[in-house]
Amino acid sequence: MGWQDRRYDRDDDAGIGGSLRRAMRRLFVEGDDFFSWSLPLMTVLGIRVRVHLFYVVYIAATLIWSLRQDSIGFMYAAMAMGTLFVLVLLHEFGHCLACRWVGGEADRILMWPLGGLAACRPPHRWTAALVTTLAGPGVNLALVPFLGAAVFAVGGGWSEVFFNPFDPKKALVLSPFRGHVQVLVWWAYYTNLVLLLFNMLLPMFPMDAGRVVQEVLWPRVGYRRSMLFATNLGLLLAVPVGLFGLMGGSSALFAIALFAGMTCYQERMRVRMLDEDGPLSGYDFSRGFRGMPDPDDERRAYERARKQQEREQKERAEVDRILSKIARDGMGSLSRSERRTLERETERKRKGF
Repeated sequence: MGWQDRRYDRDDDAGIGGSLRRAMRRLFVEGDDFFSWSLPLMTVLGIRVRVHLFYVVYIAATLIWSLRQDSIGFMYAAMAMGTLFVLVLLHEFGHCLACRWVGGEADRILMWPLGGLAACRPPHRWTAALVTTLAGPGVNLALVPFLGAAVFAVGGGWSEVFFNPFDPKKALVLSPFRGHVQVLVWWAYYTNLVLLLFNMLLPMFPMDAGRVVQEVLWPRVGYRRSMLFATNLGLLLAVPVGLFGLMGGSSALFAIALFAGMTCYQERMRVRMLDEDGPLSGYDFSRGFRGMPDPDDERRAYERARKQQEREQKERAEVDRILSKIARDGMGSLSRSERRTLERETERKRKGF
């Protein structure tokens, strides 16, 4: 996804106050990128974690709503949201660390109301992409026995470990759990299972199962055709999933289906642009099968697009640094090269590039 190749913070962030001001400026003045409206949370192993402003608003609204007399209560709502946040974050770290392990780049995670988005750029190989994808749910799978053992440790039994995931309230009500710690442990176990099943049983791109479908097909039919299949499947599934969420009163499920559908459409258009002249572009019919284009053409096209994105990313980062310097020290502090860079960016924006 495009957001993965764009910088959302800078090394010269001056604390939360400065980051909040920059986020507000991006939101109300430069609000052309939804995913840039975020605040820094922490950096672990060189991976910067940011929290979207809408997620902050969502958490605050949920906690306020939990104060009603007919709700689950502030404490339980806070525990539920905190548990979900940590498990999703661990899931995204799994993607990032696996991407680095296969030789790729991963340096950012964005937490937002629909989950997490990891900025992973694995090598353009199906094996590297598949390892990167499976590592996220692999973290959830690895946590299952540990969290299950924790349920037993706080007084639970087999009925609290094996239950109907579509009716979790029944398992919780019939359990002996009444204390906050017991409920928190069971909820972590249940939430982890839901994340694992939801990501791996619903093949709706860009969710993990949808990516796995694309990556398994990649060596058989090629990158382009595998992406078209995965995105078309995602578009097809987004409709019933969205309707199910809408009729079932699940706004989160409806929003996920809407986001997946939009992502599939954008990815489908991007992949189609890799070969604007059609799948037989460059084919010399007089040479039979030998006239087919080089099978590495897709890889080279992808590499060219990736390098172009990297150049644009570096240019944006340099402009951000220059603007920060102007705000701090004034125009007089700029060097000749910095002035030329700013002039080029101004001219580019003036022409609408």
